[in-house]
Amino acid sequence: MQPPDSSAPPPHAPTPAASTAHAPEAPQLAGLEASVHKLENTVRRFYRLAVMVVTVTAAGLFVSSGGAVVMVVFASALVAVVLHAAARIISRLLHIPQWLSVMLFVLVLVGALSLVVHVSGPELTVQLSHLHEALTSERDALHNMLDSNPLGHAVLDHFPRFLGGNMVPDGRAGSEGGMDFAGSMTNVLTSTFGSVGTMVVIIIAGVYFALSPHLYANGILRITPVAYRSTMRTVLLTTGHALTAWVAGQMLDMTVVGMLTWSGLSLLGMPLALPLGLVAGLANFVPYLGTFIGAVPALLIALSVGPREAMMVAGLYAAIQTFEGYVMSPFIQKRAVRMPPALTILSQTIFGAFLGMWGFIFASPITAVLLAVASRLSAPLPPNEEV
Repeated sequence: MQPPDSSAPPPHAPTPAASTAHAPEAPQLAGLEASVHKLENTVRRFYRLAVMVVTVTAAGLFVSSGGAVVMVVFASALVAVVLHAAARIISRLLHIPQWLSVMLFVLVLVGALSLVVHVSGPELTVQLSHLHEALTSERDALHNMLDSNPLGHAVLDHFPRFLGGNMVPDGRAGSEGGMDFAGSMTNVLTSTFGSVGTMVVIIIAGVYFALSPHLYANGILRITPVAYRSTMRTVLLTTGHALTAWVAGQMLDMTVVGMLTWSGLSLLGMPLALPLGLVAGLANFVPYLGTFIGAVPALLIALSVGPREAMMVAGLYAAIQTFEGYVMSPFIQKRAVRMPPALTILSQTIFGAFLGMWGFIFASPITAVLLAVASRLSAPLPPNEEV
């Protein structure tokens, strides 16, 4: 019997030809899987981009069509932030529930305002009336002086009537209000409620927000997809902290500027020092640009007295704003929200163009919130990548 040939391949071993035939299939399969994976990533990125574009477009359309309503809601949130912050302090001191602290703080505010109105309300009303008459007289005088000159007449054609210009409420010259570009929603609010009614709505909504802030925050979280709830919670908390810091710093800034303006104008012997100081403090709610708005009434009144008084008032406002910009504002921003001046002015221009007067007023707190949220959600820049 002949022994088996040891050189013959085993019965189940693949032949060299079969091995050669199956060898190219592994790289082809790997390449196909890589192509499918790349296609999936491309589709996923395209889907995310499409969702982002649709979301941004929907938000833009909503803001452009109902910007005034959005700004009313934001103003109510600012009122709620003030009430909530004060109520937290009262709750810690008196050991009472949060809602009771809010109601107590509102009652104290109403009582204090009633006392101020009872004590100095008639005098303040008379001074504000005199201020309105003086500003109207100076505006008309300036209008007549410029309107008699061809160049001045051309300049007045680009200003609305309420500022002393020649703009009329038609399609060519724009709106007589001059500051309302938010569209029909603003007109609905103005015609239905009026300015006083809108303020009442803002205050009432702010009180309800402050009474139960967790109810509304949890409601937003419930309608947020589960995968994004952690991010949304971070955004809500960051927004609350940023608004609280901004409002606290801005209220301190407004109070100091108003008091310094009132005291300085009183020392200079200027008439209507109290209402002019009140206007300067309120105008300082809008950083930088509000400074010039608050100085215009005082300069007009000073010009009616004399050029020397006008120079003194201009020097006073310049000194107050220098102190506010280089001493007080940096001190406040250490504990509040730091915003670059150029970004603040640009945000006022952009929001004012899209949302009218509401956007101009609330551009700074909105920008502060956006900066805080972006800083919280984005990764810090490594030192070697800094410019």
